[in-house]
Amino acid sequence: MFVPLTSVEWKESTGQSIELDPVTLIPKSTDPHNACKTELNRPYCLAITGAAFAYLERHAQGTPAWKHMLMRAAVFARMSPEQKAALVDHLQQLGYISGFCGDGANDCAALKTADIGVSLSEAEASVAAPFTSRVSDISCVVQLVREGRCSIATSIACFKYLGIYSIVQFTTCCILYSYDVNLTNGQFLFVDLFAVLPITVCLDRFEPFSRLVPRRPTASLASKRVIASLIGHTVLTAGFQLAVFAMSASQSWYHAPEPATPGDPDSTPEKGDLNTILFVFSAFQYVFMGVVFAIGPPYRQRAIRNYAFVLVTASLLAFELGVLLGPLPGLRSLFGLVKVQVGWRFVVFGMAVANFVMCYFGERVVFPLVAAPAAKMCRLARLVFTGRLSEIARRNSTKGLIDA
Repeated sequence: MFVPLTSVEWKESTGQSIELDPVTLIPKSTDPHNACKTELNRPYCLAITGAAFAYLERHAQGTPAWKHMLMRAAVFARMSPEQKAALVDHLQQLGYISGFCGDGANDCAALKTADIGVSLSEAEASVAAPFTSRVSDISCVVQLVREGRCSIATSIACFKYLGIYSIVQFTTCCILYSYDVNLTNGQFLFVDLFAVLPITVCLDRFEPFSRLVPRRPTASLASKRVIASLIGHTVLTAGFQLAVFAMSASQSWYHAPEPATPGDPDSTPEKGDLNTILFVFSAFQYVFMGVVFAIGPPYRQRAIRNYAFVLVTASLLAFELGVLLGPLPGLRSLFGLVKVQVGWRFVVFGMAVANFVMCYFGERVVFPLVAAPAAKMCRLARLVFTGRLSEIARRNSTKGLIDA
């Protein structure tokens, strides 16, 4: 099977007395008197012609030499359109994410086969390629990767924000439903149309970061980091909202919602201390969670560079502070709020800030650290629950006895 490979001869391009073994592609010296160990161990790459590629594809496909050639080759010259597409396909079979740049009709097949096809012209190749660049060199690939990573990071951030927004509103409504009340129409309108919608739109307007890093962003919505982040923020936001409710209910000035008509839950007025405190506190949570998920480097520009996001969040915070602290009876009437004790307003805002600090620290430090250990513990618990752990231990012990 390896005999045809001896017909392929690999030589050093600078004329040095170094060749590659035709089977293993390991460097060897043709002049043992002048051979140097550092020369044989130095990094090297391969250049291959279309004829040699076709010969190796026919006689060496599936051998170690074929895999070494694909991984070591840096130059493929005089390749036919079919060979270009075949090269991309072979690299994909090795598990690589393959990209291809082309500027002519003879590159269409490879552009379609590649995971990422970039046309460097607006001619025939642009029809087959998912991306078309106005720059006629491969420098556009760096920009494409930056934009792609920024898009993935932005999609994950928007997904997490909308998920936590739902949790915050769900918690608020559950507490209110327990007293047969709900948010008013004006409150729902403000949250959905004037708070969450602008923040979500601005979260999508981040520019890619100026530098590339070796590590790729998480591309799965069900990854360990995403799940850990969602669970952690769910516990924090719901926990703080329940804590504010419990603290408020213990105050002497607090009046729990009661039906206007005894025995008729539908007659319970929505206006009251409970509705006011939970609405104002959750309104701060919507804004602060947008800031928490406005993660910048290494895939996106810093949040301070997103001027629309800064303007929206600053405006919402100023408005909500005005509703909470300012003597604005018109706004209280618009949202169906009641006047709360002045000192307690600062307590509500302080709890919102504490919630923000803990979520911010958790998103950037704690949740990424606990994601992997938590995933391992979940897998172990699943094995114990399904009874497979003892089977795996028995199989490993049997294997150890056989090896001994």
